[in-house]
Amino acid sequence: MRKTLFKIMGFAGMLFLLTANCFSQTSVTVSGKVTDSGGEPLPGVNVFVKGTTVGTVTDINGTYTLQVDNPAQALLVFRFVGFNEQEIAVANQSTINVTMQDSSIGLDEVVAIGYGVVRRRDLTGSVGSVKSDEIARTTTSNAMQAIQGRVPGVDIQQRDGQAGSGININLRGNRSISASNAPLILVDGVEYGSTIDINATDIESMDILKDAASTAIYGTRGANGVIIITTKKGKSGKTKVNLNSYVSSNIATHVPQVMYGKKEVQRLIDKANYAADLTSGNWGTSNFTPQQILTESMADWKEIDIYNDGSYTNWIDIILQNGLTQNYELSISGGSENTNFNLALGTMFDEGLLKNDKMNRYNTRLNLDHKINNMFKVGANLMFTYRDHDARQNSVFNQGMALTTICHPYTAEGEIIKTPNPRYLAHANPLLDEIDGAYQRNIETTRFFGNSYLEVTPVKNLTFKTMFALDRSNIRTGTYQDYESVARFQSPGTTGLSLEYVNQTNFTFDNTLNYSTKFGIHNISALVGSSAKQDVREQVITSGDAGKEHYYKSSFYDVSKAITYSTTSSYTKTSLLSYFGRLNYSLMEKYLLQASVRADGSSTLAPGNKWGYFPSVAAAWRINEEGFMTGTRNWLTNLKFRTSWGISGNAAINAYDTMGTLDDRVTYYFFGGKDIAGNLPSRMGNEKLKWETNEAYNFGLDFGILTNRISGSIDYYISKTSDLLYPKSAPPSSVFPSVITNIGSTEGNGYEIMLNTVLLNKNGFNWDINWTYSTSKDKVVSLSDGITRNITGTTGQIVGQPLSIFFNYESDGIWNVGEFAEYKAAWEARNPGKTIGYISAYGVPGTIKIIDRNDDGKLDDDDKKVYNRSPKHIFGIANNLTYKDLSLSVLVFARLGGYISYDLNSRLNFETANWGDIDYWTPTNTRAKFPNPGSASATFGSYGSSLLYEKANYVKIKDITLSYSLPKSVIKGVGIENVKVYGSLKNFFTFSSIDNYDPERGGAFTFPLAKQMVFGFNLEF
Repeated sequence: MRKTLFKIMGFAGMLFLLTANCFSQTSVTVSGKVTDSGGEPLPGVNVFVKGTTVGTVTDINGTYTLQVDNPAQALLVFRFVGFNEQEIAVANQSTINVTMQDSSIGLDEVVAIGYGVVRRRDLTGSVGSVKSDEIARTTTSNAMQAIQGRVPGVDIQQRDGQAGSGININLRGNRSISASNAPLILVDGVEYGSTIDINATDIESMDILKDAASTAIYGTRGANGVIIITTKKGKSGKTKVNLNSYVSSNIATHVPQVMYGKKEVQRLIDKANYAADLTSGNWGTSNFTPQQILTESMADWKEIDIYNDGSYTNWIDIILQNGLTQNYELSISGGSENTNFNLALGTMFDEGLLKNDKMNRYNTRLNLDHKINNMFKVGANLMFTYRDHDARQNSVFNQGMALTTICHPYTAEGEIIKTPNPRYLAHANPLLDEIDGAYQRNIETTRFFGNSYLEVTPVKNLTFKTMFALDRSNIRTGTYQDYESVARFQSPGTTGLSLEYVNQTNFTFDNTLNYSTKFGIHNISALVGSSAKQDVREQVITSGDAGKEHYYKSSFYDVSKAITYSTTSSYTKTSLLSYFGRLNYSLMEKYLLQASVRADGSSTLAPGNKWGYFPSVAAAWRINEEGFMTGTRNWLTNLKFRTSWGISGNAAINAYDTMGTLDDRVTYYFFGGKDIAGNLPSRMGNEKLKWETNEAYNFGLDFGILTNRISGSIDYYISKTSDLLYPKSAPPSSVFPSVITNIGSTEGNGYEIMLNTVLLNKNGFNWDINWTYSTSKDKVVSLSDGITRNITGTTGQIVGQPLSIFFNYESDGIWNVGEFAEYKAAWEARNPGKTIGYISAYGVPGTIKIIDRNDDGKLDDDDKKVYNRSPKHIFGIANNLTYKDLSLSVLVFARLGGYISYDLNSRLNFETANWGDIDYWTPTNTRAKFPNPGSASATFGSYGSSLLYEKANYVKIKDITLSYSLPKSVIKGVGIENVKVYGSLKNFFTFSSIDNYDPERGGAFTFPLAKQMVFGFNLEF
């Protein structure tokens, strides 16, 4: 019994010890210290157990203590802004010390420059970057929109909300007058264009080269800045599968409002009252009633009946729809020690805001890299895109804005009333285009874009790379407009049928040799290379009059159905040959120097002027590395001064502008008693044309404070452009009014500020804000032959004024009763013996009052005002808040200054169009901005355009995105590594001084912009 009892007690004791040991392994206390790469302690680092809410923050000495359950399976995560996140298995460790490394926003971030990459700490030029996580948030067909508000000096605007619409991009203001101001955009080193048909999640980075030292390596293509897009590549290790999808509900936002219903009725009454008052001279005494005014009828309805029962027609509500965008992206990446790959597939279905406006896109991309041995490496980047776009025309929305609301679109039997406006029968019903087949415009595009390379490393640090790229696109645009479609009903002479084919083939052949070495305190890298580029464009257009027959089914495919048709074709070929070199030198990693030069030879220019040479020099000083800065190293992470100078070019002229050309049409001359066939000259050539030249200086300061909790950069630049490609007036004896010549100059300058701030990093909660600000000014310095003003209509150039302007009268409100008589008497008192020379209708109450700037009693060009179209200030504020697996980002964007010409303000043309919902003058509303509907058309015709200009200031909450990543503990059992779900509000909130309008549109009101409600998810296997 005793032995048995001892055995039981012994067994129980062993069980107790085993249980205690087991329990001791399910919970452990872990402590340690977190430092940076220099051994300095890092306070405020988030330390938490992955997939749980257990966590802490390092103290002032960088130390932490944390109780960890189930240590055998636990992973500790160390997260701190400015450093790479680290994950460390706990296992049986009770002490875990960690050294944090600078992250991608730190000094060791690699950025793309011309024909290579460089660490950000070694940059001497001005380069901004947008990384993959920010790009992936883009939910439009063009990933370039990810740059808006995130890089100072970049101005991106979306001009309309049509499905698949493009964007306008400007870097550091305007330089050229006649040539393009758009930047060069490269994808994996090859010119691509501004419409990026690449999945947003497949882009690794976008690097924006802004100063001449960075862009001069691209010579004649670099004057307007360079944007380098780098796509994602595979990495050795486990194969990863990413699936990203979202759906977006798109709703028209800030749609201009016309006068609707009773407001429009009141406008007609006020017009009639005005006419009666003007005749009688007794202002404010007339009082017409709706019954007296609404006397028109159409089909089976009457205006007065619509007024009585309120059955007005809101054309815009009928025309617009809520669009839907669906996007699906799949990527598979991985590799081994020698071979890496990344395969991506994508499809997008994008519905516009007008019915039958849609764009479908399918794309595939393959990046492949293979290391043959230590000497040879090969690879390829291949992309194919197919776009199918059914586009609507602007005239539909225009008609909806123009039509009266006091009408009906259909008869009582449901038939479309073709001309529903009884007061202006030329107005077609915009619903005519919704008849199946009545209007068809289809743009089908296929594009292959790819390059392959061979990289040879014969000796250490010396690399030769040869790359060949092919960009081949085929665009077929077919248009059919039935004779009862909106455009042809409105303008019967409009072409009814057209079929256009454009084939473009671009070749690029680059060869570069890179060498880098380090000896002692010296670092040297050198690049030499050559580039050959050839672009070929072929175009064939067949168009004709489809007559008065319906061809809904054959559409534009059967051109033979046209009564008369014609075919034109063109062929353009250009070539560019370049040689370039660059030298980078670093002394003690504190003193940095870069020099480059490029020579470009272009086929577009005449013999003797084909070659241009573009040098640059840049230097930088890493001040914080100096010995006298030792005392600041506990709080000053980075302080670097940069300066650069460089020359780049702009050759954006037509391929054959150096040559005189003849018109294709045959003209007959009467000579020697008979008609002789010949051709008239169509363009005067100029064999002395050469590049525009842009010389630019940049001064910059990079800084980082408190372990990069505050970091950023400040840049100031000066830009001078000479030898402008500008139309010079030809002598009167010439048959040409002008000829393109290198003459004139412009200059500009501006400031850019980038600021990254970490406001809070504690207890798993992080809040950082990235701020961007830029301001720029530009002006015309000189024009041809001493000319100081070259204005056509309301636009042009004036020496001493900005490059992009409107030049027109300025309105000072509306004339009130008796006001002009007082003004005239006062003026004649100041100018005895003189008579005011205004047009006879000027000064009538209810008409536009124009400012006579020089007070000379007449209105001419000397009284006109310069309206600067360019913005003065551009702001971006990107908020990022993270709490464990929950993230919220908010992007605010502001564009202040500048004017737009607002099209709706030109719709004051009486019966031919409905007015916008505006405040107009009446005898009882004398402080209005706009004239009375019945005011003299002569006055409006002469000065009405002065009402067009509106300040283009606006502030947007551009993007609000809330995302949640599922804890690892939830998904680890189903073979998924990461799951993220998110919702976004895009373009939902816009604040401007223009009612019901988004100034980003630039003044036009066709195809309004959309606000998006987005729901999506991302899976990683």
